[in-house]
Amino acid sequence: MLFNSFYYFLFLGMLLVIYYAVQYRFRNLILLLASLFFIGYIAPQLIIFTLLFSVLNYFTGLGLVAIKTKQKRKRLFWFAVYLDIGILAFYKYINFISENINVVLGLFPSQPEIPYLSIIIPVGISYYTFQALGYIIRINRGSEQPEKNFIKFALYLTFFPKFLAGPVERSNHFFPQLQKPILFNSENVSAGGRLFLWGLFKKVVIGNNLAAPVMTVYGDVHDYSGFPLLMVLFVQVIHLYCDFSGYTDMALGSARLFGIKLADNFNRPFFAKNVGEFWRRWHLSLSSWCNDFIFSPFIVKYRKMGQKAAIIGIFLTFFVIGIWHGANWTFVVLGILQGIAISYEFYTKRKRIQIASKLPAKFVTFTSRLITFVFFCFTLVFFNSQNISDAAYFITHLFSNFELKMTGHGLVYEKLNFGIALAAFLVLFIIEYYQEKGVDLVKWFLNRSRIIRWSGYYLLIIMIYYFSSSDSTFVYLKF
Repeated sequence: MLFNSFYYFLFLGMLLVIYYAVQYRFRNLILLLASLFFIGYIAPQLIIFTLLFSVLNYFTGLGLVAIKTKQKRKRLFWFAVYLDIGILAFYKYINFISENINVVLGLFPSQPEIPYLSIIIPVGISYYTFQALGYIIRINRGSEQPEKNFIKFALYLTFFPKFLAGPVERSNHFFPQLQKPILFNSENVSAGGRLFLWGLFKKVVIGNNLAAPVMTVYGDVHDYSGFPLLMVLFVQVIHLYCDFSGYTDMALGSARLFGIKLADNFNRPFFAKNVGEFWRRWHLSLSSWCNDFIFSPFIVKYRKMGQKAAIIGIFLTFFVIGIWHGANWTFVVLGILQGIAISYEFYTKRKRIQIASKLPAKFVTFTSRLITFVFFCFTLVFFNSQNISDAAYFITHLFSNFELKMTGHGLVYEKLNFGIALAAFLVLFIIEYYQEKGVDLVKWFLNRSRIIRWSGYYLLIIMIYYFSSSDSTFVYLKF
């Protein structure tokens, strides 16, 4: 049941009516049952798995407070952490590990290969595992008390808007919202509806139309060279941003309908002046989680190592971010490249400031943003490639047989849809540009007359309907 499907609209509309029709004390239960229905619609057996996972972490949280002996508490904590990580590793990485072991065993012909397991990765496991780990770690630190109501706790892990692809919600942000009565508020419904519509527009009109050339090239990269690769190098970032931020907007909009505010994942990342700042604007819920529970504890524990601890912590953090995306060496390289860039920025910060002070401020800002954008475009080659070999071919053939023409290989950029998608992104970019300068064009739009506002809504709806037959898969569902 994807967010951009008719069945989801029907599910959301019926749930909205039921949710505000029942008494407040039943609303969390209604949301939990709806979330389990949503999960069961995807795969019925997944309901049992997520409930068992919820029970495990629910009682772990209670046990960490109930157990007074420090040693026993420590054992329970690490048992739960290793079990959560072990479950994630088993489903997501077991065949990747087996594959690499078999490569080594292949050097010794007499050694038998490790068989591959035919298993299905539970949808959303990367997201709710990190949420559960963050919850347990915070309780162990003493910075949060365990949630005693199982319905609320299970809702935290299974809440349908964020179940498939996040955001990686924090328990100390989610639970307080369930403690007070959520009354019907027309502003919540209208704001949620607008956000959902805007996300749907980004996904369907921009993301889907740009997905075709990106997926076509990466589907058989060796058929291309020169201009098609260079075009995809830059288009892939726009595609991923509009696909993922579109999903996030729809998730946030869906939750807002029920009076719940989820953490946002994006803060105008294309205006970042360096890679470090970029990761403070891109996939915020994941990067901030890794900062709080991996990087910061690491450099505190090994602070005697000085700058070495910071560098090792950076690479460790981005190794986790990379491998979190999937069981492939391409994601490891993706993480390493981010770590190299941020380490470089760490060591050269003073020198770069000295150089920048001698140049015009606007030139420095523009150049910094451009370099950051191009670097991220380059790293996304590893994000989208099926393997290291394909990524290497892509990079080494960017300027091979280069002909500046918009023909050949039947790529979708020859069609009108490609131009419409880029024009729509230009509108999005202008809006974010003014937001970055402190001018809220959305607020300006909402202050216009009803005719202007509804004309804008209908224009979005018409464009969404027109392009609704395009590919509807969300990129981050596979993670």
